[in-house]
Amino acid sequence: MTLPSQHPGHDEWVARARALAAELASTVVARERANTPPLAQIELLKAQGFSTLLIPREFGGGGARWLTALEVVRELCAADGSLGVLLGYHLISTANMRLPERARQIVEHKLWVAGLANSRDDDIDFVLKPDGSWRLSGRKTFCTGARFADRLVAYGRAPDGQTLTAWLPADRAGISFGEDWDHLGLGRTESGSFTLTDVVAQAHEVGPVKVYDDTDFGASLRTPLVHSMFANYYVGFALGALRTARDYVQTTTRAWHLSPAEKASQDPLVISQFGELWIALQATIAFTDRAAGKVQALIDAGPEHWTPAQRGEAAIDVAAARTHAIRTGLDVTTRIFDSTGARATSNRNLFDRFWRDLRIHSLHDPVAYKVLEVGEYALNGRHPRVLPYT
Repeated sequence: MTLPSQHPGHDEWVARARALAAELASTVVARERANTPPLAQIELLKAQGFSTLLIPREFGGGGARWLTALEVVRELCAADGSLGVLLGYHLISTANMRLPERARQIVEHKLWVAGLANSRDDDIDFVLKPDGSWRLSGRKTFCTGARFADRLVAYGRAPDGQTLTAWLPADRAGISFGEDWDHLGLGRTESGSFTLTDVVAQAHEVGPVKVYDDTDFGASLRTPLVHSMFANYYVGFALGALRTARDYVQTTTRAWHLSPAEKASQDPLVISQFGELWIALQATIAFTDRAAGKVQALIDAGPEHWTPAQRGEAAIDVAAARTHAIRTGLDVTTRIFDSTGARATSNRNLFDRFWRDLRIHSLHDPVAYKVLEVGEYALNGRHPRVLPYT
């Protein structure tokens, strides 16, 4: 294996992601059918530097921009939906890591990070003890990536109502995984529940976090950042479906008996079907990239130069692009079967995995409410409030 250069640029990171995606695509069906936990694949991501992609260079990381992270995840989602989503959540947890000690820990020990942070669950209770340590108790229903994490970022509340976060080793006593993820897609993400029972957190592991505040840069950035990643999940799933369908039609699909062509790949109707899907997907990619650019500009402005109006414009573009990516993605992942034919529906192919992965994650929050946000802006000029999911 050729060792990667220390600080590759955008094009090199994306090229590396595409090479890895091709490798993953050759085994993903077998791993999906066996429901194999992606432990070996996560180690591969660590070995190739993707887990430290966003850690600043001064701390030993890749120093890549958010735009690069989005395109890397998009390529991996096209090949292996569960693994791409797992990397996406890890990168969200490490985005703009500015705490030197934690950043260096991630790099030195190749840590995988995940959050116990579902805002719609009851909060984890933080109770301060006389010795200065904290005791954490509570449950989070959906915790994507936490099953495979080395470090967990747990969010909750102190008795005075202050929101706190704790940086915890995943093997800390009192943390238990519910083993209750049984959903129609993203099966190998193990996005089930976690319970904390009198988990000890030392004072240096706990800190305050400001949420739902439109005057705070970090809180304002959070949702556009996260949802721009989600939009790229959906683009990746759709890209994977179209690429897989293309390969299948070129190698396996038989021409219909009424077709003037000898091969399905030469049938004008099949060619037209691919043209329609490709056009729709290119439009979605352009829209998603534009939204990502606005998020990157917000990141680049930083705490000193960002404005609430800039945040509002980024949030609207992300909401609109995410909605468009869901709709286009569901269309593409469904309509590939019009071209591939009846035999393509065999479970040995698992071509439905693209639709299943997209369908389940698209329900993260209702599309109807995203359309409402965009409508308020389009009609009344209102930006969304800084809240969870908006």
